[in-house]
Amino acid sequence: MLQYLQIFHEWVCEILYDGIVKMGDTMFGYVKVYQPELKMGEFEQYRGAYCALCRTLGKRYGITAQMTLSYDMTFLALLHMALADSCTGFAHGRCPYNPFKKRMCCKPSAALDFAADAAMLLVYHKTVDTIADDRFVKRLTARLLLPIMRRNRRRAALRLPQLDETLAAAMDAQRDLEQRAVSSIDQAAEPTARMLAALCACADETQQPALERLGYCLGRWVYLMDATEDLAEDLRNQSYNPLLIAHGGDVSAARDAVTFSLNASMAECRAAYDALNIRRFDGILRNVMEWGMPHMQKQVLSGEKRTRAKHRSGGFQDEQSV
Repeated sequence: MLQYLQIFHEWVCEILYDGIVKMGDTMFGYVKVYQPELKMGEFEQYRGAYCALCRTLGKRYGITAQMTLSYDMTFLALLHMALADSCTGFAHGRCPYNPFKKRMCCKPSAALDFAADAAMLLVYHKTVDTIADDRFVKRLTARLLLPIMRRNRRRAALRLPQLDETLAAAMDAQRDLEQRAVSSIDQAAEPTARMLAALCACADETQQPALERLGYCLGRWVYLMDATEDLAEDLRNQSYNPLLIAHGGDVSAARDAVTFSLNASMAECRAAYDALNIRRFDGILRNVMEWGMPHMQKQVLSGEKRTRAKHRSGGFQDEQSV
């Protein structure tokens, strides 16, 4: 009997862990560097920002929040740090989950705090969305996680009340579009585009128009990427996907048709970025947009199945991009 209880316990823990990781995949895992084209020093800085965000999540929200660590929110933190008047710099330290090796890590900053708070808001809305839309096992996991995510959201909302309202309104709009089975790609991508615009615009009030444009086009690209990658699965499960509706369920035609929109959105991201006054980390951020995003787009359009690595606390691992 004890053996069966142990097996059941391990099964529940694994479901919860996978669920937390997937809840943390708030921007779908497309916005990341492409390591083969990244200088070694820049890669160390990128990893230092990633480790620092993990520490910040743990300090502000606990170990559960650290399991939602993502490369997408690392990009957001780096963008905010790149526009700040000053940088707190880096320091060598030991990770509590891997104490035998020192790592370079960003020192605490307002940008890291913002990224951690924003991540908790996004994770909460992702959890609620999973309860409403996904299949039984995912819904069960999300329900088990909801009390933790709700508590974290309340704490984050106290720090970022306006952003919380914006994200909540965008998620409500997204659910309404899905319930009405809207076929317009532009309409379907609008809520995600607005969310990313709000997240980027907070980085620097003096450069808000360019930042909003960058976030808007990035959000549109992210939504189209996710819809493209999910074409076959959504067709099989009869789930909402505007690309399938617009092309009569033809996966191949939908994939061919969306290429132009993806390329246009990616080009607009670069144009908006070029209008910004970047003070630091330009090489890393450009690598994301000029190498990382095209690499991910090529993977998705080819129908290649991505292997999403688990973002374990204290670990820096990913698929081909990193």
